[in-house]
Amino acid sequence: MLDPKAIIETLNRHRVEYLIIGGVAATLHGCPEQTFDVDILYNAAKENKDRLLTALDEMEARWDEPLTGAALEKQSVFALNTKYGDLDIFSYVPGIGDFHEALQYREDSRYADVEMRMLSLEGWLKSKEAVIGEERNPRKLGAIEYMKTLKGMKRGK
Repeated sequence: MLDPKAIIETLNRHRVEYLIIGGVAATLHGCPEQTFDVDILYNAAKENKDRLLTALDEMEARWDEPLTGAALEKQSVFALNTKYGDLDIFSYVPGIGDFHEALQYREDSRYADVEMRMLSLEGWLKSKEAVIGEERNPRKLGAIEYMKTLKGMKRGK
């Protein structure tokens, strides 16, 4: 069962630099999209990767091979299983770039009384629109249209 609060608390406790992206961010922006995992974009600097690996160890994260700094260098996306549910970690996201490039879309928020950093609505849309050509999932297309409507409504205020 997914426990986003426990995942976020663990990342925060270990001072991991991250942004929440994907379905949890969409939900916090007001989209009714159902999500079954937590997606994060993390700072790939060595010190932060070390903190991330410690947090992942505490969450009992599992992947096909042991998670090490070297493994994180091999690819930009990992789909992990943790004791708190599925967690996808990204070092790069199409449309918004790496962690430092994505900071321009950072928004501070709260989830279940836990402070967190996530993609702004604009950043979320940029990331989803960048991959839409690769993926024609009707549910995700619907979420993008919904979020565009929300963005228009927020702009009108």
